[in-house]
Amino acid sequence: MSAFRDAVRLLFILVKGAEQLPQEQEDGPVAIFKGEARLHAFDFWIRYPDYLADELLNLFDKVGDRGLLDEVEAIFREEEPEIRRIQMIRYKFGAWERIDTAVSILAARRLVKRVEHRVGVKVVETDFPVFKPAFDLVKTIEREFPALRWYAQRTALVAQIAGTDGGAALKERQYKRMEYEATPLGSAIPSIKESVRARFLERRRKVA
Repeated sequence: MSAFRDAVRLLFILVKGAEQLPQEQEDGPVAIFKGEARLHAFDFWIRYPDYLADELLNLFDKVGDRGLLDEVEAIFREEEPEIRRIQMIRYKFGAWERIDTAVSILAARRLVKRVEHRVGVKVVETDFPVFKPAFDLVKTIEREFPALRWYAQRTALVAQIAGTDGGAALKERQYKRMEYEATPLGSAIPSIKESVRARFLERRRKVA
């Protein structure tokens, strides 16, 4: 069951975070999600709402949009750091989890494809072409399974936060959190909910 849960989550990430291709080919992909490191960075923010809230506060500090504070308030009001968190392990290049099974489930249904770019025998980049049925399926899920609309809303928010940054830049942003950077290799990345909650309350008081 967890593999299918992971597949659904990755489906939303790949659809909401993909770039539209300039020209459609018959039976070909209509969009592409560039970079496995970028995929893991998106997945981390989905699975750790407190770290996403921290990033939303960083953006608020830059642009002053009070709507960002509303997003953070909702994260804590719904107790997402406790209820929604799915732990990830810190490896050499940050938060990571094997995604082969989940991607294989999607690929077997012709929703996405995994394309590895190599120099010799070394994989230097992995991209994920996304096909039209993936977009259609996401719309169907949103319409017929209201409980899963959270994935659509959250992946869209993460895509907004990520912007056009590649995987390396997103990982660098995540490493700026001491708790993330200091996590021993092979250990689960810890929650930062209390310090982020304190940041949020301070900013909310200032704009009240």
